[in-house]
Amino acid sequence: MIAKLLKHEQPDIVGLQEVCHLRTSGLIGESQAVVLARMANYPFWHFVPAHRSERQTIGQAVLSRHPITAVDILPFPRDLTDPKDTEDRVAVWVRIALGRGIEFCVTHLSLSRKARERSVKRLANWLWQISDAPKILVGDLNDEPNSSPLQFLLREANPPFADAWQIINGAEGGFTFPSHSPKHRIDYVLFSPPDAFSVEEIRTVGDVPDSCGIYPSDHLGLLAILKLKS
Repeated sequence: MIAKLLKHEQPDIVGLQEVCHLRTSGLIGESQAVVLARMANYPFWHFVPAHRSERQTIGQAVLSRHPITAVDILPFPRDLTDPKDTEDRVAVWVRIALGRGIEFCVTHLSLSRKARERSVKRLANWLWQISDAPKILVGDLNDEPNSSPLQFLLREANPPFADAWQIINGAEGGFTFPSHSPKHRIDYVLFSPPDAFSVEEIRTVGDVPDSCGIYPSDHLGLLAILKLKS
């Protein structure tokens, strides 16, 4: 269903979270990122494992229609004394040969508020240590727009990030979880600095179940059209 959605919408760059890499009989099977890239005709992809168990590895992935020319990874350290900080998390940054070059980052933040507050500070600093080029940041940030982690990114980071959904729609809508009855806005398309891109469109996708009532994901997706300003 995800591959069908990608083929229908045709985004140039895709950020994926909770991508599985299954382990079968001690052997490592194919990553979902590889399968989706092949099925949806994306010639370039990169998968980074985050959390490992005996059965599977879960991580983040980027699919692209244009060459991925550089990759970097930021692991977020866990606090083993925090009962909500239960899984290893990472951010994945790539540079993509699209136009003058696009820097794109996907992440999936912890269920722990304390961990999210730590992570966004590390993330913002790290992205600007890589380069001073404009950034697009996407992912499941596991928090609402008025939360302290989001407010840090949108107001306190230097430079701050802009929220593509809010630019187009204000405070209305944007709910992505759960997909069968969305009530929470916890998935985002952000970019920095705020004047780097114009937002031509943003909308939720993946909101139509199949004949069995199954959705492509437990979250709705976001599709955004951003134009890099000259």
